[in-house]
Amino acid sequence: MIREKSLESNVRTTAEETSKADRPAGAERRAPRSMWQRAGSLDRYVIVLVWVAIVIYFGIERPHVFLTELTFKTTLADNAATCALAVGVTIALAAGVIDLSFAAMAGLSMVIVTKLSATSHLNIALIALIAVAACAALGAVTSLLVTWLKVNSLVATLGMMSVAIGLTEKITAGMTLTGRFSGSFTDFGQAYWGPFPRPFVYAMALAVLGYLVLEHTPFGRRLLAVGDNVQAARLIGIRVGAHQTAAILTVAAIAGLVGVTLASTVGQATDTSGTGYLLPVVAGVFLGSTQFKNRVNVVGSVVAVLTIGTGIKGLQLMGATPWVSDFFDGAVLLAAVAFGAIRTRSAR
Repeated sequence: MIREKSLESNVRTTAEETSKADRPAGAERRAPRSMWQRAGSLDRYVIVLVWVAIVIYFGIERPHVFLTELTFKTTLADNAATCALAVGVTIALAAGVIDLSFAAMAGLSMVIVTKLSATSHLNIALIALIAVAACAALGAVTSLLVTWLKVNSLVATLGMMSVAIGLTEKITAGMTLTGRFSGSFTDFGQAYWGPFPRPFVYAMALAVLGYLVLEHTPFGRRLLAVGDNVQAARLIGIRVGAHQTAAILTVAAIAGLVGVTLASTVGQATDTSGTGYLLPVVAGVFLGSTQFKNRVNVVGSVVAVLTIGTGIKGLQLMGATPWVSDFFDGAVLLAAVAFGAIRTRSAR
């Protein structure tokens, strides 16, 4: 256990020693602390303050529609899939893998479930398994490209995203598919446990599992070590390829499961069903990586997604047009990247 806990610190030490030789003379001298640094760790919790401010603002502006149980339920339901996908992307980024194929895979899974439910007599559990397996197969191909052929993960997953979109278009043939689902499967994605939509509960259970794995297991510490410095991780004996493969397959499996849940929730599917999740998830994960810890983390990703989702819901209730959602997601992503860059420069 002691050895496992020291993995990440060993990686950092190895990386620092490797980079010291490249530093100019006198570079190790400590620079005066900036105002940003003197602010302490408060900046790591700004997202919570922003979330509270959003709730207060829209609560004052639209109290009769925003501060209602219906808005609470719909906000959680609308962001359940985004939260679940964000957990998978967080795990991938922790291993140093940038995955852009998850949204297209979720859409492919959703289309497969909807199509097979309407055209076959297979049990819905088997259909769901087929959909998840299809996504896992695409993830396996991606992992081979990244870990064996050493293709950049951004390029590999961008190509796989296009493959998944193409398969989705082939299955739908440009039409809207309507599933034939049993009542029990419909309840799987549409029913509530108390005030909480079931998909949101599934997403939170996944988030808890992801948090425990990433923060409190040897495997999670090795993933973080790989993402921190691949070469240093390899030097201390971590199987980089195996850990990145596990991360890529995890994202694919989660995307497949999210697609199954979305099929149950919506009941219909088109060739664009999953692509809309790409920007919100990426924006949430990058924003979350600037919060709570100085790296990607599941708690930050989930809180960021819910904060963004709450803001978008408030804007919608105030009559904002549909383009505002994309604009808001893009602005948050740019702000998160800028925020992270400022913190990195201030820490030097």
